[in-house]
Amino acid sequence: MIRINLLPYRVARRQQQIMHHVSIFFGVVIIAALLALSAHTASSLQLADLKEETLLLQKQNAELKHKIGKIHNLDALRTDVERKLKTVDRLQEGRFHSLKTLHEVAQVIPENVWVKTLKHSGTDITLSGLGESNKAVANFMRKLDRSPLFDNVQLTVISRVMVNGLPVRSFNLKIRRVEESAKAKTADAKKGAS
Repeated sequence: MIRINLLPYRVARRQQQIMHHVSIFFGVVIIAALLALSAHTASSLQLADLKEETLLLQKQNAELKHKIGKIHNLDALRTDVERKLKTVDRLQEGRFHSLKTLHEVAQVIPENVWVKTLKHSGTDITLSGLGESNKAVANFMRKLDRSPLFDNVQLTVISRVMVNGLPVRSFNLKIRRVEESAKAKTADAKKGAS
């Protein structure tokens, strides 16, 4: 007997192909969803790591700002200490200024000249006194001018006066005191010229 297949085989194959395509489509969708989910999870983990790193960096930044503030305070303190040290050094330099001036005048004064007053303001010195003669006053001026401590010796007034019945010369001098640093520069210039 002859049998006849009533279901067409092409329709069965087509249905089988449709089922195959549908299963591939759902497989691709599931794989795409899994890939999207894994990408989202990875980016979420990366974002959490970045947030944690940001918080750590902000904490370090705050600590560094605090340290920088201390450094600025140290700089201000160092500047203040340096200023005070310069003041102390300046005072130390000027400590024996008057003593050196008086000592030098005492070293160069001749026996026949007497100093009555000595006033100084800064580097300018005004000196007044009595001398036995014009020659004695001139000798005193030469000695002051040769002294390494004095410069620009000028006679402002000289007059004849009587003291205890003796004729003497009253004089006033203006002198400039040479500072230590200026003496060193002058000495260096003289050495360089030699």
